[in-house]
Amino acid sequence: MTSRPLSRRGVLAAGLGTALACAGVTSCGNASAGQSDPDGPLTFWSSLRGTDTLVAKWNATHPDDPVDFSPMTSGLAGGNAKLSNAARAGNAPDIVTIVDADLPSFAIDGVCADVTDLVTPRLRTQLGPQAWTNGKLDGRVYGIPLDLGPMLLAYRTDILDAHHIDVPTTWEEFHEAARRLKRKSGVHLTTFHPNAYNVLAGHAMQSGGQWFAIEGDSWALDFLDEPTRRVADYWQGLIDEDLLFVAPGSSQEWLSALARGRVAAHLVGPWGLAALASSVPGTSGRWRVAPLPQWDSGKPVLGTDGVSLHAITADSRRKERAMRFLEWMSTTREAITARLSSGRSSLFPAAKDQVEAASRQFKTDFYGGQDLYGLMAGQARLLRTGWIWGPRMQATATSLHNGLARLPYGTTIIEALRTAQAETLPDLRSLGLKVRQA
Repeated sequence: MTSRPLSRRGVLAAGLGTALACAGVTSCGNASAGQSDPDGPLTFWSSLRGTDTLVAKWNATHPDDPVDFSPMTSGLAGGNAKLSNAARAGNAPDIVTIVDADLPSFAIDGVCADVTDLVTPRLRTQLGPQAWTNGKLDGRVYGIPLDLGPMLLAYRTDILDAHHIDVPTTWEEFHEAARRLKRKSGVHLTTFHPNAYNVLAGHAMQSGGQWFAIEGDSWALDFLDEPTRRVADYWQGLIDEDLLFVAPGSSQEWLSALARGRVAAHLVGPWGLAALASSVPGTSGRWRVAPLPQWDSGKPVLGTDGVSLHAITADSRRKERAMRFLEWMSTTREAITARLSSGRSSLFPAAKDQVEAASRQFKTDFYGGQDLYGLMAGQARLLRTGWIWGPRMQATATSLHNGLARLPYGTTIIEALRTAQAETLPDLRSLGLKVRQA
């Protein structure tokens, strides 16, 4: 029987709930096929570092089941556009890497197959609930999680020690540390990045916010719920007191401030630790990593900062073979060792059996030899589950970034969130989705 994915046409015709439910039934979207997968190499597109060595390892050990890897760029104008165009033309690869925030969009558009019935008990157990939160939409699996992204606090131990400032463990302590450091030295404790919707979302996750929800056959939006307002007011207060350095992430302005010791900390997920080390190598040995501060130290919880998934496309005629490859890639020690063998990635794997092998690949001299993977393992257990990204998250992110870019001119974080929600509502309705404000 022909397999058909969840598609926007289904959404337009029957509403989101019906379309998602239909995606799990063989007659209207189950990825499992009743016949053997055809011969020929699996095709795999990815922008992730180390994928070439990973695929080379698979091909060396599985010569009868080859994978053909093609690199792609990341982002809306790069890999996302390439994948969307390929899917429309009917020549998408068998497997593709996407970020968690893009999963709903690609699932609703019918690019990603519903692979719920192909997930083995071993894979389901190896990855766990924190990981599967990132790979599911309305209870169905559309992406296989690769890593976990608990937000962390990287800080300049020399700067804090010189001014007798303890590493903050709560957001109240963080605010006071920022005040003391600025007063004593003129140094900003950390940076607010107007182009980092993922970081603001991670803070909202930790606080208990829920920007998007699926309720029946509708999407519900609430960018201004009480937990998100608490986050927005907190960071706005730090900005208003001139306690934060405000600059785009990855900008020369920000990197220069880090290199010169004008910013003493960076809030980021595990992947960003290697990026920080390569960005400011002259500060090697002066950094350490601590748990992210908490709102309530008695009830610790964390949000996610950017993780990767691997999706099997709806066009693939080799879904069962693709899933076997993805299970190997996502759970085995040899796979993570091959991926991280360059030593330039601090990715924290979602599979518990891969953590020790991953920890051997990333050298932590930049962080004074600290046991980063031991810290990350403990923090990953605090990740909140149940967060859902929006159906057109890149458009929402662009709107939010545009608003946050006006912070130096008097716009507030609350106003940027309000505008982003107002612009997201008609955008989703134009796609035929049922949407309401919570």
